[in-house]
Amino acid sequence: MDWKKIKKILIIALLVANSVLFFYTKYNDFRLRNESTRRDFVREVTALLAEKNIELDTKIPRQTKKLPSVLVSFETSSEEDINDRYFKGAGKVERPSTDLAEISLGDEYINLVNGRRAFYENRKKENNFKIDNLEEAQNIAQKFLLDKKYDTRDIYLSYYKIDGDKYILNYTKVFDSIPVESSYTNFVIDARGVMSMDRLWLDVLDKSDQKIYLYPAPRALLSLLNKTEYYNKTIEKISPCFYFNPEDQGYIEDITRAVNGRAIPAWKVKFTDGEYTVLSNY
Repeated sequence: MDWKKIKKILIIALLVANSVLFFYTKYNDFRLRNESTRRDFVREVTALLAEKNIELDTKIPRQTKKLPSVLVSFETSSEEDINDRYFKGAGKVERPSTDLAEISLGDEYINLVNGRRAFYENRKKENNFKIDNLEEAQNIAQKFLLDKKYDTRDIYLSYYKIDGDKYILNYTKVFDSIPVESSYTNFVIDARGVMSMDRLWLDVLDKSDQKIYLYPAPRALLSLLNKTEYYNKTIEKISPCFYFNPEDQGYIEDITRAVNGRAIPAWKVKFTDGEYTVLSNY
């Protein structure tokens, strides 16, 4: 028996089988993308969502999209850095636990969790501003960030709410004009200025050369049918985003313990009440 000839035949057969499997997978992906973006499929998805009282105040994207993945890491700060940013080094620093630093000066307090999440609170009573509109509230937030030496070129206002004399402003990280989830810098502002700021930010280190197809938006929306927390809501926006999920690294209870990872393309679904979810097929 000619083992060399048999080995050669087996190698060729294996290569052919792999090629067939590769092209079948690509064809199946293309077919699913094509079927999932048909108008009649979109109408079916809309009807199924309506059965759960999930209404649409926007169009479901039908076009297929390809985006790179991006390597991200959480913005980190030491208590010395925070003390310098906020109080020019004059604040009082305490360490009640290994994962928490408390920095304060007068009526201003900051909790720094795992060197990543910074929560600022202003307990002053005197009013310093007369805020008449959203733009003025945004100007106060922007000036606060600049005064504390934060970069404001990579933020956008993703949600706001006016509650009496308070302005609630939620900002999200953007990279190449696309939101990076889940990152946030959230403000509560009133006549005193910034009452509080809660910040957990992501830095983009690199992006991949290879691009990934997003799961078709109509098919991705079907996953909402099994999520009762989104019933009786109205979708106002469906847009691509980069999604970093620290739970993939095992940080389920405290995502601030995560260090870095890969943010992948996904769909961000925003509701009219300000809540949002991210739909990903990876």
